[in-house]
Amino acid sequence: MVISHQHDESTIITLLPNRSASWAETRVFVLVLCATTLIIGLFWTVIGAWMVLPFSGLEAAMVAYLMYRVCQSTYQRQVITCSPSQVLVQFGSQFPKRSWTLPRHGSHLSVTEGRHPLDPRVLKLVDGSHNIELGSFLNREDKEQALTLFKSAGLYTRHNNPAGSSQI
Repeated sequence: MVISHQHDESTIITLLPNRSASWAETRVFVLVLCATTLIIGLFWTVIGAWMVLPFSGLEAAMVAYLMYRVCQSTYQRQVITCSPSQVLVQFGSQFPKRSWTLPRHGSHLSVTEGRHPLDPRVLKLVDGSHNIELGSFLNREDKEQALTLFKSAGLYTRHNNPAGSSQI
């Protein structure tokens, strides 16, 4: 998901991954799956196959942990603020965990085409000392929308093909 708005003379572009389930929906799914797994494990324990129970508990714990991590990763965001003198890039979930300030002049958006027609483009914000990939979690349509917004914000764009040669 790509969101853009203006604030004074700055354009603020926010990049968010698409989220198919909220944290509450994910919790319900995990609880149903873990309960089912543990009920099956208890059933086998009752009929004498007690060795199944530790593995069903391990499976339930692993599924819960992995679903938590996947859901947590869908809450990341990248906020790019394009002002007349600088470009501020912030990565994080609920607050910026990493931040870069690049000079507006001397930085550009590098767009690398995918090797295969179905591969999405790779967007990188580049200056003399930084090479920051933007929107790695975005789908193809969202990357196209982000590219259009970066161009409308006035960022210089350089297109590269997969072989490495560039076009302006």
